Amino acid sequence: MPETKNPIRKATTAFVNWCADTSPAARLERTIAQGVIGVGASLLANTAGAPEWVTIGLAPTVMAVLAPIQAEIGKRADA
Repeated sequence: MPETKNPIRKATTAFVNWCADTSPAARLERTIAQGVIGVGASLLANTAGAPEWVTIGLAPTVMAVLAPIQAEIGKRADA
């Protein structure tokens, strides 16, 4: 694929490559990113007045949903 100057394409290509990276560093980075997104979602839900059980369960739920999505993106990058 020819190099493009489109910043969105560069960002998505970098994200897909990051998802396809099987190195320990990339796996750790993805886990940290999932955790940060999950905690952010929990904080947002807490601020919005969600029940405590929702805010407690939101971070692990986000991580459980994002992990297979990122893995699938990585698989498709290899194809």
